[in-house]
Amino acid sequence: MAANAAKKDIDAPLLTRPGLDMPALYAAAEQIAAQHKAAPRADGAAFRAALAQRIDSSQRKELDRLSASLVRRGDAGRVRRINGAPADILYDLADPVALLLRQGRAPDANLLANRYLDIQPQGATGWALLPLFVALHAAPGEPAQAEAVLAAAPPQLLVIAGLSGTGKSVLAGLLGHRLGRAPGARILRSDVFRKRLMGLAPEQRLPPKHYTRRSDAETYEAMFESADDHLACGSSVILDGTFMSRSERDVAEAIADRARVPFTGIWLEAPERDRIARVAARRGDASDATEAVVREQSRRGVGEIHWHRIRTNRPTALIVAAARAALGRT
Repeated sequence: MAANAAKKDIDAPLLTRPGLDMPALYAAAEQIAAQHKAAPRADGAAFRAALAQRIDSSQRKELDRLSASLVRRGDAGRVRRINGAPADILYDLADPVALLLRQGRAPDANLLANRYLDIQPQGATGWALLPLFVALHAAPGEPAQAEAVLAAAPPQLLVIAGLSGTGKSVLAGLLGHRLGRAPGARILRSDVFRKRLMGLAPEQRLPPKHYTRRSDAETYEAMFESADDHLACGSSVILDGTFMSRSERDVAEAIADRARVPFTGIWLEAPERDRIARVAARRGDASDATEAVVREQSRRGVGEIHWHRIRTNRPTALIVAAARAALGRT
């Protein structure tokens, strides 16, 4: 199989920034996506043949389970000529993802993969392929690493909700790697779906006139449909949105019930002044929330909240610990 063409260019920023560096990871994902877009289409059958030659017996079952998805991806142009050989673009993405995992940077690996799919959608079947592709990029001579990636991890649904500025996306990024098989849960963010439905990139701004009840309904409907698909493919999901409507919260629980997967609902809370400060400090974020939006949300009722309630005006370590405890009680 071909070595990763993108990896040689992105290793430096990834390797020199330990910890949760979202701007660097976002830039790396965007660079990989641009390289994939520029690469010419290649023969999907040739990629599948090369893939079959390098897997071991423990990975054969996973390959057979996902063979139909691989065929469809080849037909859809997801296989490109990268570094002189055909490779599925997610197989190429899995190389830096696996590198971060070997470095013990699972949160970064999850964020890199999620950012790539936010700007280059691959569908639920695409995310379901990543564990196999990551396993195939495990360090040579370390079969235990590949086995650990493909170990059974039943899917679950986590919803992180709360008013704008409570830190939902940050918490999702800190928890994503803990759910499901590597690289972890697919994080589905309402702000990203809203822009996608408008044909926009996640960080493109939308004026207030586009934030209507109809837009909200369409956004959540698309996000719920995607969550349903991912759970059906065996992937864990984190939903990130305000979920101010009781009906939205009920639908999320119904999705988990229908899929017969564990459900955890977390409602984040913070004083209005802290939420305003968070929103004002945002740069290059998919959310269009402003101080006026925060104040308007404070005046609206959200109904009874029976999910786990967590205050976020305290150290991040305590917030993560409380969220992990909520997951543990599911």
